[in-house]
Amino acid sequence: MALNIVAIQLTPWLQRHQTQHQLLYGLCLSMIMALLSAFSHAIGLLVLIYLVINSLMALIEPLFSNYYNQLIPNGQRATLLSVASMVFSLAMISAFPLIGWLIQRVGFAVTFGSCGLLTLIALLSLYGYARRRAVQH
Repeated sequence: MALNIVAIQLTPWLQRHQTQHQLLYGLCLSMIMALLSAFSHAIGLLVLIYLVINSLMALIEPLFSNYYNQLIPNGQRATLLSVASMVFSLAMISAFPLIGWLIQRVGFAVTFGSCGLLTLIALLSLYGYARRRAVQH
C-alpha cells in the first residue's frame, strides 16, 4: 500500500519529464520485464516482482485516466469507458481460471513468466504495426 502511494505521487513528476507515449510504453515494458523475471524460482525475487508490478499498476492507472480524458470527447467517454470495463471483465472471466489452471500444471514462475513473454510479443507486434502505419501516412 505504501509503495502504491509513493508510485502515485511520482506520476506528476514523470508526466513533466516524459511524453505520454514514452511513459506508457516504458511502464508497460517495465511490467513485462518484471513478469519475465518471474521465471526465477527465488521466493524473495517473486515477492519483489509482486511489489514492483503492484507499484507499476498504481502508476499506470492515473496515466490511462488522463490519456482517456484527453483522447475521448466528454459525450462519448462514459460509454466507451463502460464498454472497456465490460471487455476487461469478460477477458478476466476467462483469464483467471486459465492462469489458475496453468499455475497448478506448470507452477507460478513458469505461468507468470510466460504471461510476460506473451505480453512482450503483443507489445512488439503493436509497436511494429503502429510504426508501419506511421510510415504509410
